[in-house]
Amino acid sequence: MANEDKKASGVAVVLRERFIIFPGSPLPELALPSAQAFHAEERRDGGKGLFALIVRPGFPARTNVLRALKGVDSPGLMGLVEWGVVDWPPASRKVMALIYARPTGGRVAGSMTDIKRIEEADVMRKIITPVAAALKSLKTAGVTHRAIRPTNMFWATPERDRLVLGDCASVPPAYEQPSVVEPVESAMAMPAARGNGASPDDYYAFGASLAILLQGRNPGGALPDEAVIRQKTAQGSYGMLAGEARLPLPMVEILRGTLCDDESQRWDAEAMELWISGRRLTPLVAKIEKRAARAFVFSNREYFTARELAIAMAQSWDAVLQQIGDGKLELWLRRALENKEKADAVALALGSAGGAVDRRQAGEVTVARICMILDAGAPIRYKGISSMADGLGTLLAVTMVEGGDVKTIAEALMRDVPKAWFETRDSYNPDNSILDGMYRTQKGYLERATIGNGIERVVYEINESMPCISPFTVEDYVVELRDLLPALNAFAKKADGKGSPIDRHVAAFIAARASFEIERQMLDIALPDPTRATLAMLNLLALIQWRLGQGGLYGLSTWVTGLLGPAIASYHNRERRKELEREIPRIAKEGSLVDLSRLLDSPEERAADMRGFEAARMEWHQAYQQLQDIESGRVDVEAPIRTAQQVAALISLTLCFITVALLVISKIF
Repeated sequence: MANEDKKASGVAVVLRERFIIFPGSPLPELALPSAQAFHAEERRDGGKGLFALIVRPGFPARTNVLRALKGVDSPGLMGLVEWGVVDWPPASRKVMALIYARPTGGRVAGSMTDIKRIEEADVMRKIITPVAAALKSLKTAGVTHRAIRPTNMFWATPERDRLVLGDCASVPPAYEQPSVVEPVESAMAMPAARGNGASPDDYYAFGASLAILLQGRNPGGALPDEAVIRQKTAQGSYGMLAGEARLPLPMVEILRGTLCDDESQRWDAEAMELWISGRRLTPLVAKIEKRAARAFVFSNREYFTARELAIAMAQSWDAVLQQIGDGKLELWLRRALENKEKADAVALALGSAGGAVDRRQAGEVTVARICMILDAGAPIRYKGISSMADGLGTLLAVTMVEGGDVKTIAEALMRDVPKAWFETRDSYNPDNSILDGMYRTQKGYLERATIGNGIERVVYEINESMPCISPFTVEDYVVELRDLLPALNAFAKKADGKGSPIDRHVAAFIAARASFEIERQMLDIALPDPTRATLAMLNLLALIQWRLGQGGLYGLSTWVTGLLGPAIASYHNRERRKELEREIPRIAKEGSLVDLSRLLDSPEERAADMRGFEAARMEWHQAYQQLQDIESGRVDVEAPIRTAQQVAALISLTLCFITVALLVISKIF
């Protein structure tokens, strides 16, 4: 009966010719805030026990995580069986679908305010052991989860004897995480800008979730993010999340270890394994930020710690320089907070801004740098954005998908704000050096505003899972280059032959994804010469078709054919142009951009056409020169006329003699 209901509920969707997804059978109990869940089955044996998560249309799924976790068997991870792009009738477009093994015991927590207490006797077997195995598997795979929270944990079986972590790839990392389960630094960042982070971030999220489940309540309650961050800053994460709870000593130990605010001291897989095996580790004491002897007054409020002051400054961006330019901040850091290093750094930053040519630009970067100096662990803050160092890419992607303003993000890259963040770190991190180099490369793309560069190029360069969001391809979820031409081919019917199939997004996507040389074509597409630009467009598409071995692109070929007028007109030979006009429609019907390119941009044909043109031009020039000479009197035209008359008379006389001779001979005989 259930199967009949599923079949009657709508057209089934097939993934990889193996898995069937039923759009008419939603599973709200397995859905996530940004991903709907639906019943799924395996086609071969009709097997059950699967469900599909549908990624929010246009959102970049974490494809690196999907590749790493597909088929991974871990007792604490919800098994990822398959993933890929499917046609999705409810949205009338293609979407990313993730097939998971279906947990059958229900969600651990319905919401962050509806928490059921887990008995301490069951915690080790049901929660800690499987999750510790999951975290170890994630680290071995070289990825982070970044979605560990009570509402994304499920009981694997109806008996509820084992917990599994839910999906972590359908949205950007930590995008849906409540601030209460995120490390302080990550919680300060915008949800889309929290970045992949590192393994310690997952251990923290697990520790926070464990503290909540052990107490049967969320200590953060309905507090806004700012209040949660303030409490963690003032009390330490352990103090805020579990400080008032009466917990057994072993639980206190694991919570102190995983909730340590110093990432370098936080527990890892090795420490967790030692604890599980029964070895007791040295308890970690929360490190509370130093308070100043006296407050610093900013915007009529008093602040006693550098972190609290940095947060306030980031929220009152335009007022910062007006209130700290008199040296009071430096003096407060040096005397009240007794931090000579921060005081010297602030003085240097303010001094550099004073000598800048562009005072406004320098002032904005200076405010960003001062916020970084005051709180070395905080995210990159610049005007209205707050992003972890590795989160700018996903922030740009989400902002662009949602139609937001990316100007501030572009400004931050152009003004080397990430570089300033790396320079103000307390310790060297090789990953930061890699990120710094990557952002400098993106700045180069931003400085070149031509097609194939700009902010469009940046978003695809730093987001490998970003689908091409050109209006021509947005409905086809094009993540890889091999999917681009089929998507353009499908859109050709709507294009109506108007406009080039290579717009700024398509060009940037090609430039970021192509593994072969396309620089010449990309440069020519940006030229004002319509002939060269048209041929470059054709040649680039043909090159992709040839390199990827894709044929039958009739729609795209027809679309391109309607744009080839300038290329055809560039031939000088009238007969050749007529021949091309006859041949092009025939080749277009075969769907071969490669053959169109060879026909229109053949070096031999171009050379022959040019030779013929040069010969015709030389002949015309000679005739024109003669005409000019005659009209100017440089040539005596009377002499040739007289000569011609004499020759004509001579010829006439000769013909007369011949005629008379023939008449005489005819009379004799």
